[in-house]
Amino acid sequence: MKRLQLWLTVLAALIFCSEAWAAAIKNEVESVGDDKTEAVSRDLFEMESSYVFGSDLHRGGSFGDQDAISNSFSYGHRFLLNGHVYLHLGVSYDRFDFGATGAPVPRHLQGVAGYFAIEYMHGNDIGAFIQVKPGFYTENDFNSSSFDAPITLGRIWVLQPDKLYFFAGLNAGFLRGQFPVLPLAGLIWMPSEKLKFLALLPEPRVIYSPCNKWDFWVGGQLTGGSFRTDHDDSIVPHKLSNAQVDYTDYRAGGGVIYSPSDAVTIDFGGGYSLQRKFEYYRADMTFKTDPAPYLRLEIKAKF
Repeated sequence: MKRLQLWLTVLAALIFCSEAWAAAIKNEVESVGDDKTEAVSRDLFEMESSYVFGSDLHRGGSFGDQDAISNSFSYGHRFLLNGHVYLHLGVSYDRFDFGATGAPVPRHLQGVAGYFAIEYMHGNDIGAFIQVKPGFYTENDFNSSSFDAPITLGRIWVLQPDKLYFFAGLNAGFLRGQFPVLPLAGLIWMPSEKLKFLALLPEPRVIYSPCNKWDFWVGGQLTGGSFRTDHDDSIVPHKLSNAQVDYTDYRAGGGVIYSPSDAVTIDFGGGYSLQRKFEYYRADMTFKTDPAPYLRLEIKAKF
């Protein structure tokens, strides 16, 4: 309950401070970039599914092969607050399902969350944002111990208009084990209209665009999240009952993006999951997989 009250206080503070925050960055964002008249997308949909083929799950010894399926969905709507400032509200659902092994790891993990953000828009691009995702990140038990509200804030600096951009930000979450607060940084370099270098997590990429409808990419992906497992008196060791776990999947691959219109993109790719990891940092136990191929499909729409 105290955690929920804290995050409600944070949300109230974000609403109260949004106008002052926008005024503080307005001149800098607009003075270094070109004037953009592109309309701001109000409705945003996103769906993603992926399959990682089976590979050995181990911690010292082998627990057998494990495959993994992930699915996610999100929808958000932007409401104009003032000038370039928008309130972005939405919902998201993420789920990871895992093959059965002899290891004391979950068969699935899921997150159900709301989405609350204040965004400063420069055309249809985000110049700066403050985002909170209050929800439940769990195996099956939706209760106060699985509640979290990760906060992310970030800002884009234009180093060279239409060419080079720098991103800096911060992410914080109570359920994350080793590093509850993480700094974020990255570069976006566009040497030509057909080539982009995105050195940004969670999807660093090099993108080649021969035409408006097709893009080809190579790069990586970091996916997963922080969760609370269910209370289970039968699990061995018992310290993994109702435990905090960070699940991560490190991927490298390539793919193709088809854009039938300016509002819709279909991204199909594949490659190798270099390692999937269940890290119980507070219980001091980690389970890892060997590399395995993966396939991925993502659909985005914005109107």
